[in-house]
Amino acid sequence: MFEEIINTFYGLSQNNLLATLPVYPADYKGTISAVPFLKLAIVTGKANRVAYRDNKLVTGLVIVSIYYKAGKGQKEPSVIANALDGIFESKLLSYNIQTSVSSLQFIGPDPDDSTLSRADYSVPFTYYGE
Repeated sequence: MFEEIINTFYGLSQNNLLATLPVYPADYKGTISAVPFLKLAIVTGKANRVAYRDNKLVTGLVIVSIYYKAGKGQKEPSVIANALDGIFESKLLSYNIQTSVSSLQFIGPDPDDSTLSRADYSVPFTYYGE
């Protein structure tokens, strides 16, 4: 079940690109030379059984961290978030994964690299499976 959720969201990238930008796993530690770039994380939450269908119901959150050059303000991540909406927002995906409405939080300077700023694009999802 959890593997299906992860594979579904990672499968939305084409050639390791989302919204024409390179995307990496959230815990990626290698060298990244292209800016802007994205990091993808899937956070699963509470799991329940749906009584009337006896199926599992899992809620969660897709978080796409947008890294961009510091000092450029909030426009660039906003434009990227709009492009990500076309991929993630209000979609019915494989395995009956339903996404909801997105949000964007401006995090500010990256503590590991002062030349970068970060904004987090997030979309809640519900998985109806098994």
